[in-house]
Amino acid sequence: MEQISEKKLGRLLTLMGELCSVLKKENTLLKKQRQNECEALLEQKTKLSAAYEESFLYFSQHGEILKTLPEKQKRVLRKAAVTLGDLTTENARLLKINMEATSRLLNAIVQDVAEQTHTKTPLYTRQGNMETDPGNPAALSFNQVL
Repeated sequence: MEQISEKKLGRLLTLMGELCSVLKKENTLLKKQRQNECEALLEQKTKLSAAYEESFLYFSQHGEILKTLPEKQKRVLRKAAVTLGDLTTENARLLKINMEATSRLLNAIVQDVAEQTHTKTPLYTRQGNMETDPGNPAALSFNQVL
């Protein structure tokens, strides 16, 4: 294998390791419900993901390089790929869970506010009656100043 390909393979493995490290940290924070601390990892995760994608693209375009790797390097690369895949899957699952939980919380708050507002604030029906007292229609008048 030529020198350039060895450097690119080393870079790919390094990026995979760094990305795995960031994903492990983020997954741990998400499991502990410390989402506010995940923001600090976002920029690093984004940069590493872009660099990994670029490095991976090189090898996807030059598949013959991977075929000629010694068996030991192939095993290392496979193990790194499986680890990264597992961590990425777990990260996506945890992020989805957190987004759904946040959405449910916000919907519950909105619903609670709407219910509290509705029960405390009398509303008029289309007929001009008070919604909270259907048996005793209230008088309704308008004062229009031109």
